Amino acid sequence: MVHRFKIVFSTLFILSVLFVFLAVELPAAEKAAIKTGDKVGLQFTCRFPNGEIAASTSSAVAADKSLRKSVVFVPRSIDDPLEVAAGQAAAAKKFPVPFLDEIVGRIAASLPGMSHGKTQTIKIHSERAADVPEKEQFLELARIKAYPKEIRMTRDEYKSRAAKDAEVGADVEIDPLVTAKVASVSENEVVIRTTAKPGAVVETDFGKATIRENGNQIEIVIEAAKGTLVRMGPVVGRICDAQDKMFTIDFGNPLAGETLACEVKAEPISGNKLSKKEK
Repeated sequence: MVHRFKIVFSTLFILSVLFVFLAVELPAAEKAAIKTGDKVGLQFTCRFPNGEIAASTSSAVAADKSLRKSVVFVPRSIDDPLEVAAGQAAAAKKFPVPFLDEIVGRIAASLPGMSHGKTQTIKIHSERAADVPEKEQFLELARIKAYPKEIRMTRDEYKSRAAKDAEVGADVEIDPLVTAKVASVSENEVVIRTTAKPGAVVETDFGKATIRENGNQIEIVIEAAKGTLVRMGPVVGRICDAQDKMFTIDFGNPLAGETLACEVKAEPISGNKLSKKEK
């Protein structure tokens, strides 16, 4: 009887110790969960469904040539986490919304309930702008960019554009794909000649392009393809139509209609303060 009592007592003692231990640990676990309004340092790497990296806060990811990057990927030069408020997406900005801003906002809105310091994978997507007129969501551009082989202007016009006096042999900025130099300078006129390599295939922001000569012009013919992702500055769109002379880019959805898979890690910020750039 005494032996049974000892066994029961020992069992109850162990259970009571476990209860106390769990009661102490439970609040700590709750504190580890991110709450709405918490200020956190955010790190992430987001991928398109095809596996290409769309955006990352990691300079190591950017430098790793074995990782496939999308044409819209822009590397960061620093590894500092982005400071955000969990559960609070950034206020809507003027259309079109920058690609990175949309990613950060969507991730920030998903942070509550996640664990501090733990890398977790979430999926984010965006909606088409509802309060922007449809015609403002699209941009139509010419497929062919043409430049005259010879450009003439006055010395004053040249100085106004170049912010310096004309000199024979000086480079002139016209297009990164076209070489332009000052060929001659007279009392009243500056002559600029443009050159390019006919038949050369080059990369543009809108896809591959072919250089050709057409009479007195040099032409860059863009091989715009429907469905191609395009980045113009901070915004990303998709070519939705391509005709012989024109093509159209849809900027209506900040993430170009894609669902991104993002590996996310958030760390608490000491002092619970945001940096100036996030305020």
